[in-house]
Amino acid sequence: MRQWWIPIIATIIISGGPSRALSQTPEHKPAPSPLIAAGSGVNLGITRLLAEAFQKANPLITIEVPGSIGSKGAIAAVSDGAIALGLISRPLSEQEKSLPMVARPYAKVPIVVGVHPAVAENEITSQDLVDIYKGRKTRWQDKHEIIVQTREPFDSGIQVVEKKIPGFKEAYGESRQAKRWAVYFTDQEANRAIATTPYAIGFTDLGMIATERLAIKVLRLNGIVPGPESLLDGRYPLSRDLSFLYREEHLSEGAKAFLDFVSSTEGAAILISNGYIPAH
Repeated sequence: MRQWWIPIIATIIISGGPSRALSQTPEHKPAPSPLIAAGSGVNLGITRLLAEAFQKANPLITIEVPGSIGSKGAIAAVSDGAIALGLISRPLSEQEKSLPMVARPYAKVPIVVGVHPAVAENEITSQDLVDIYKGRKTRWQDKHEIIVQTREPFDSGIQVVEKKIPGFKEAYGESRQAKRWAVYFTDQEANRAIATTPYAIGFTDLGMIATERLAIKVLRLNGIVPGPESLLDGRYPLSRDLSFLYREEHLSEGAKAFLDFVSSTEGAAILISNGYIPAH
């Protein structure tokens, strides 16, 4: 499992080398090590915004948020003590719960059906999604071909859709076996594919669209506009929880301060303004 995070951690260590060497001179105090928060691509955009705001008020604490290593990579890196904070977008498995780690939820976000802006439709039904993945519905109303940009089966969004939309799990499995669609292994790659491919469709979430400034059109699902309000009142069914993962004994004062900031009024305001529901 180490291969998930070693190259990223090594890059950060190498890039930080010269500044540490300089800090050994009498004129400079030792430079504090950066706080590394790494994991699921779903969490990256909002974590970077939160880190940026936190660092303005705490300039002596540096937070590094590298590229995606996935929830699985975050769990491995935190378990091994390689990073301070893991970023996960799915629940821990029963086996993972036995590891000496704490999962601290900080936000919920609606998962949405996103399309390229060229798509004329403004809504879609659950049955449409099943038919698209089964290869039965292949064209939009204007006769342009539907281009599916999908994620791999362990993606947290796919897992939620499989649970919440009747028939989708079978349709997705069938599409995988038939190799109908391009499959992406990071959220950022999948999002870029939806945003840049005319007539494309895929799953993303409101938070990533906002924080990564994606040109993706969000469709109503079964007539319901996805958003915090429709999610909270139970009308909209698709969402995922985002959490920080850490080992209590490895949590520095800087990491504790950052977690407290995320839970503060200021942190909540950042989450809400980007389409997230803060955890209580």
